[in-house]
Amino acid sequence: MQTNMIDKLVSFGYGILNSGMDPAKSHEENKSVQRLIIFIFFGILVNLISVLMNLLHGLYISILINLTSVILLSVCYFLNKDGKREFARGLGILTINLYLFAISYAEGLRAGEHLYYFPFLLALIFVIDIRKNYKELILTSTVTFFTAALVFIVAPYVSSVQTINPEQYSALFSSNLSLSLVITAGFTYYVLKTLEINEEKLLDETRFKDTVYDTSLDSVFIVDSRSMEITGCNKKAVEVFGLSDKEEITGMPVKQLLGGEMEEHIAVQGRQQFTKQSPWYGNMDFVRKDEAPFFAYVNIVPFSHREYSFCKISILDITEIKIAEFEILKAKEKAEKAVQIKSRFLSNMSHELRTPLNAIIGTTNIVLQEDYLPSQRKSFEILKYSSEHMMQLVNDILDFSKIEAGKMVLNRAPFNIKDFLQKIISPFAAPVSEKNLELRMHADDQTNLEIIGDEMRLIQVMNNLIANAIKFTEKGSVTVEVKPVAIRSEEAEIRFSVQDTGIGIAENKMRQIFESFMQADIETTRKFGGTGLGLAISKRLVEQMGGNLKAQSEVGSGSTFYFTLKFKVTTRRRSYVSEENLKGLSSLDGVKVLLAEDNPINMMVAKRFLEKWNIEIIEAENGLKAVELFYRHQPDLLLIDLEMPEMDGAQAVAEIRKTHPFIPIMAFTAATYDNIKEDLLSKGFNGYLPKPFKPEELHKKIEESVAQQRLHEHRKAS
Repeated sequence: MQTNMIDKLVSFGYGILNSGMDPAKSHEENKSVQRLIIFIFFGILVNLISVLMNLLHGLYISILINLTSVILLSVCYFLNKDGKREFARGLGILTINLYLFAISYAEGLRAGEHLYYFPFLLALIFVIDIRKNYKELILTSTVTFFTAALVFIVAPYVSSVQTINPEQYSALFSSNLSLSLVITAGFTYYVLKTLEINEEKLLDETRFKDTVYDTSLDSVFIVDSRSMEITGCNKKAVEVFGLSDKEEITGMPVKQLLGGEMEEHIAVQGRQQFTKQSPWYGNMDFVRKDEAPFFAYVNIVPFSHREYSFCKISILDITEIKIAEFEILKAKEKAEKAVQIKSRFLSNMSHELRTPLNAIIGTTNIVLQEDYLPSQRKSFEILKYSSEHMMQLVNDILDFSKIEAGKMVLNRAPFNIKDFLQKIISPFAAPVSEKNLELRMHADDQTNLEIIGDEMRLIQVMNNLIANAIKFTEKGSVTVEVKPVAIRSEEAEIRFSVQDTGIGIAENKMRQIFESFMQADIETTRKFGGTGLGLAISKRLVEQMGGNLKAQSEVGSGSTFYFTLKFKVTTRRRSYVSEENLKGLSSLDGVKVLLAEDNPINMMVAKRFLEKWNIEIIEAENGLKAVELFYRHQPDLLLIDLEMPEMDGAQAVAEIRKTHPFIPIMAFTAATYDNIKEDLLSKGFNGYLPKPFKPEELHKKIEESVAQQRLHEHRKAS
């Protein structure tokens, strides 16, 4: 119980002592707040003790002065707690001065109340920060000394306000003297203890800085910017420059140890950049005491101390890094030279091997066309297959050497995707038939378009993938799929894939199969043969064309190799419309259609259909013209291409929908992409007609749209 009471009192005391302190403020500011609280409670404590003494002596006027002082000091405490520290401090100092004057006048100098000026002056040392508040110190000192002088001039020796007998004076003087001495001794101890703590903190901070300074990996020098002499350094500087101790460096001219270049940099810092405190960074060469050179990274930082200009120079020895960089450069040069030699060797060997191989293949073909013994046919076929296989290997090595050397240049020429598919499927009819496999082709109708790219290299990639699929498939099928991801008037994005039902590839081998001279495992190499260059070459070619060859596989279930490429669509665009199935389509006389199409051929052919159905046609070659003609002619229906100059289809529709939300507008486009219908509906179109279109579908959509529009107008009118 007693312990709990003591803990509560201690906690209460700490609460009072820490009141008014703000964690957001600095340590020094909070310390000033705490010192002011001590000063206030010193004044309150003295007054409360005086109240007790005055009660014993029956001095009620003195008690009134004491209580008034306590109230004013309490106000100071609450002002300080509310953050009004400056006002609280001024009021506290003024209260103590007025109290000492009033109590000395009321009791007389003989009572010894003026003796409290000694601890009061000590307390002021803590209340006022002498380093920062010179004006406040002068003002406070002036007020205090003026009040003290006034006390001795105005205050009587014995009181004329209250009756105090000689015995009481003797007791009061003794009490005030004793209390003053105790408080003075207490404050003196507090001053000395605080100075000791501050000194210890300074020493600890100095030790900390010295530890950081001397354990730095950099050689650190402090240089006087005016005298150009080294005034200090750390242990690393002594070690790096091969000297015996710091005293050997201190006082040495900068030029003697660090060279003339360093002296020039320091001079520039002093003359031009010192006011900006701008550091300098760079590489420099230095020489150790034993004349051994070394390379270093240097940092020069200017600073001021006690109105003197200095430079802190940090020097990091990077000799080993420089040597390592040099070795790396040498190794890189050797590696590049080795790659060049290897590429040149492979290229030369490939070309040299072609000559005899061409002769062998040619001679074998000639022999197979002439008369030979039936027993020789099998030998000639083996010779033909082996020589052609060898030629393929030589071609792979030559292509690989070109890719490695960065000499593979892609051709850019127009070609038709549909024709391209026939070229890659035809050569594999015989191999597929021999293995009793099924070769499937899945191609979208929209792949019948002309694009710009390297057809030969694309055929090489697809041939490689199909040949691999056939090689590693014993039963089942090989499926080649070409599917447009997105087709627009200027660009087509197409996905190519080859799927098989073969042996598959283990997941941990997937990355390995695309590396040069690598296959899934040794058993695969032994059973199926090959150099392991096919997929590596194909992947590099696809990457050069702007795609990424990927694979999905499951052991025993087969594999799928796929990639997506973007191609420019040739500007020589063909007509997307067909004139078939025109019979039986009724006249649409009286219908007015605005046709917005920037392709002259498409415009011409679409007009032929619309004219045959007796439709009045308003032509617009771009979106801007379409909007203008719409407001001028008020058509029943709009057929608008998506991609047009000046203003595209979506922008034109948005403009028209501002005033005509119900007019039927059809997108007339060759574009295709995921969720195209939902996208066009969200942009204000009522539907769309893909190119190439069927005439009967165009007729049907015009007929239905116009009928719905006229029904809407009829209901609106009625």
